[in-house]
Amino acid sequence: MKKKMTIDGLARMTAEQFAKVDERFDKVDERFDVMDARFDKMDGTLKTILDVVLEIPSKKAFSRLETKVESIDARLTSVERKVK
Repeated sequence: MKKKMTIDGLARMTAEQFAKVDERFDKVDERFDVMDARFDKMDGTLKTILDVVLEIPSKKAFSRLETKVESIDARLTSVERKVK
């Protein structure tokens, strides 16, 4: 014999299922919070790495510095010859 479904029974079943779904979403929210924290940490790490990388002189900068050193060395040699 089938049990007759009442509005109250249907409402109770629906409420129970919504409660279960709500519990699952709470777990998903917790996982998203953990992921947010991890992404924030990664953002900080990447910013630190970028700051370090941006302070490394480029090949062009080394080339310009090398040219300046050669120029200063040539001028110093010239001054030394004049002083002798």
